[in-house]
Amino acid sequence: MQKKKKVLSELYNGNITPQSRPIENGSKYQELQIKMAELADTLEKKLSDEEKKLLDEIISTWGSISEANGEECFTLGFRLGAKMILEIFETDDELLDLK
Repeated sequence: MQKKKKVLSELYNGNITPQSRPIENGSKYQELQIKMAELADTLEKKLSDEEKKLLDEIISTWGSISEANGEECFTLGFRLGAKMILEIFETDDELLDLK
């Protein structure tokens, strides 16, 4: 039997990277990503060079906002999960008492 590696060790060593998971074919995320690219291409064809630079900056800033939001949501979700686990140990639930 192969020994399982510890989650914290794997996370520390960079072997767990939830943000770099592959995009599933046919997923809602992929559909929206394709639509965004098509809309940006359509708009870019109508813009001057200066306006294209502004659009690129908007898209880049939006990506940064999305990345920051993802990190905050991940952190909050992790903390919520940890609080739920702690609450399990704090509650004296007689229904779980197996005497």
